Amino acid sequence: MTISIDKKIRRKNRKKRSTLIKGSKERPRVVLSESNRYLRVQAIDDAAGHTLAYSSTEELGEETSYSRKNKVYAQKLAEMFAEKLKKEGKKSIIFDRNGRPYQTRKEKEKKASGKLKVFCDTLRELGINF
Repeated sequence: MTISIDKKIRRKNRKKRSTLIKGSKERPRVVLSESNRYLRVQAIDDAAGHTLAYSSTEELGEETSYSRKNKVYAQKLAEMFAEKLKKEGKKSIIFDRNGRPYQTRKEKEKKASGKLKVFCDTLRELGINF
């Protein structure tokens, strides 16, 4: 019974967060999500409800490793996504971290960076503003 209540609470919090962060055609909302195997990122125009650009580590085509969601693949994904955004003419975005921490406490202590931070830093280096 507590599992269904927890899911409802998480769903409610996610819905509340989505009303706070809105993207437009000029500044789309960029969401990074991960599955068991891949990282996916999409740029969304919330006013129209359309996806403007989409990339996934599945598109990289390298069959060397089973899981493609580590920091190296996050950097490659950011490079590929930045090219797609520039083709669309989008230089500034609104980044939605989807409730995940930008950097965990352990990473701060070790001065290391996680997938989310690597993805954001690579986008910034390639000229995408947020």
